[in-house]
Amino acid sequence: MTYSRRTFMIGTGAAAFGLAGAVSARVSADPGDAAALDPATAVAAVYAIKQVKARYFRAVDTKDWDLLKQQVTPDVVIDTTGSAGIITVGDDAFIAYLRLTIGSATTVHQGHMPEIEVQTASTATGVWALQDLLIWPGNVRVLGFGHYHETYVRDGDHWRIKSNKLTRLYLDPIAEQKLFGV
Repeated sequence: MTYSRRTFMIGTGAAAFGLAGAVSARVSADPGDAAALDPATAVAAVYAIKQVKARYFRAVDTKDWDLLKQQVTPDVVIDTTGSAGIITVGDDAFIAYLRLTIGSATTVHQGHMPEIEVQTASTATGVWALQDLLIWPGNVRVLGFGHYHETYVRDGDHWRIKSNKLTRLYLDPIAEQKLFGV
């Protein structure tokens, strides 16, 4: 069985649904291969994974730990060593770590320019550009930039994050900004 890579461009009609961009999928060179991934399946997977990541960011920033738990697998591996953190294994350990480190902080996480590659109907990888702002009580602030490197699995009808590695390009502690002399 041989595989080749093809990139499927989604037309402007899909832009209204947030699907504009390129989708990379593994397509079998053997037309008799039942495991070949068709373009529609790849497009649907990319859309669903974008929704998972959007809910992930919203859950972290609103401290909705139940919602966050639904976006990751029970055995999720999260590597935050690139941001002076630790590696956690399991959804409960990850959420406990977040409660400890950023639970009291106001956070704003933004993910941009996703590069999602669908390998099969139930597995995918992705890289997201990241910008985040964290503000702890006492006005300790950090502005950061980097990437999330992730794997995803389809669990029944839902895609979930299986692993996540945070890498940092820049991390800047900042002082409180006062606008217009206020």
